Formats: sequence, structure tokens, C-alpha cells
Amino acid sequence: MQRFYNQDFPVLEKIFISKDKDFINQLTKVLRSKPWDKIILFNWKDNFDYIYEISHLEKRSVLLNKLEKIEKEKNNKFEINLFQAFVNKLSKIELILQKWVEVWINNFYFFSWERSQYFPISENKKERFKKIIIEAIEQSGQNKIPSLNFSEINFEEKNTKNLNLFFHTKNNNSKTLNEIKIKNYEKINIFVWPEWGFSETEINNFLQKDFTQVYLWKNILRAETVWIALWFYFRQK
Repeated sequence: MQRFYNQDFPVLEKIFISKDKDFINQLTKVLRSKPWDKIILFNWKDNFDYIYEISHLEKRSVLLNKLEKIEKEKNNKFEINLFQAFVNKLSKIELILQKWVEVWINNFYFFSWERSQYFPISENKKERFKKIIIEAIEQSGQNKIPSLNFSEINFEEKNTKNLNLFFHTKNNNSKTLNEIKIKNYEKINIFVWPEWGFSETEINNFLQKDFTQVYLWKNILRAETVWIALWFYFRQK
């Protein structure tokens, strides 16, 4: 069944929709839905999927009847935040958003550092990014929508319940993921490099703030593919 993010419609026994042209177009022209087909609606306010049956469908309106609600399995108890230095292409940001949402993330923070390429993010581009996030949420079966932030980083005060990880291509003085115990933390902040990595000044700043330096693999990963290694790690926690 196709899942739809239900932001505007209240969860009612019957829902009549006539103003959302995109939603109706997707039902009629993309999915070619018919009366008695079933779809799933969800929102960020709770942890349920709501199954609806299409009881009436026309070109400009649809009537849905609620059949049942299904409680979703909750994600990990800790919060995961991605702090990603700007990469050199907008298409890479789109890939980062899509894949990190699929493996589960709470918040995105994109920022400009010494070796990252900065380009202005227009409101239209932000709307496209949000659409990518919504589509990834719908596809992956999750309910909670991560926030999307483009700003300079204000480092939090040291907190024993927070774990700050930054990644390095050198094994010296670094830990592997297997050496890091995350069960005692409430928030995990992940800092990922831009092309050409973090500068020595940035690395020293991390270390001065007691960040944990992590070595992923002997192969040098691209910024937009770090999620692959971390997915295998967090999946087991």
C-alpha cells in the first residue's frame, strides 16, 4: 500500500479531499487507484499508520474511509543528528538527505567550513529538499520527519549524555565504531567531512572539545556514502 504524509487532513473516520490537487493526481494518474483500493496516511504527531479505503474517487475529489490504525515500531532510544559540511554539488545534498532519512535520522545540520564549498540555498531549493525528505519517509515506512537546518554551528556545552563523533581518514589516535559504546548516551552528534576532509584546525577544535575521533575503514569514503558504514553499526544497537 502506498503511504502518504498526512499533514493537512485530520485523522477522521471519513476524509473528503478536493483541494489537494497533487494528492488526487497521484492517486488517479500515477497510481491509477480505484474505489476500494487501500492507502496509508500518517503524520508526525503520533507513531501510527492509518489505513484508509478509497470509497469514492473522481478527477477532482476523493472520499476515504478509515479501516484501522497500526502502531509503528519505535526507532532507537537515542537521538541522532547529522552535522554535514557542505559538499560540492546540490545533487549530493539530495542524496545525503534521502539515504540518511532511510536509515533513520532526527535532525540535519548543513554548515560551511574551511574546505567545504558554500552556495546559497534558495527557498525553492529548501522546499525541494523537504519534499525529498517526505518522500524518503513515505518510502521507508517511518513517521517522524527530521528537521532541516542551514546555519553556522553553535557547539553545545559538554554534556555527559551526548556523544560527539567526527570521522577521519587516518587510523592514528582514532577509535573504530566497535570500540564506541552508545547505549549510555541520549544524543549522538555525527560530524561528516566535506571533499578533502576536515582541516587540521578543525580537527584540533574537535579534540579540544573532547569529540571522539573515528576511523571507519582503510578505504576513503565519500561524504555522501558515510551512511552505509554507520547503517550497519546502528542497525545492531
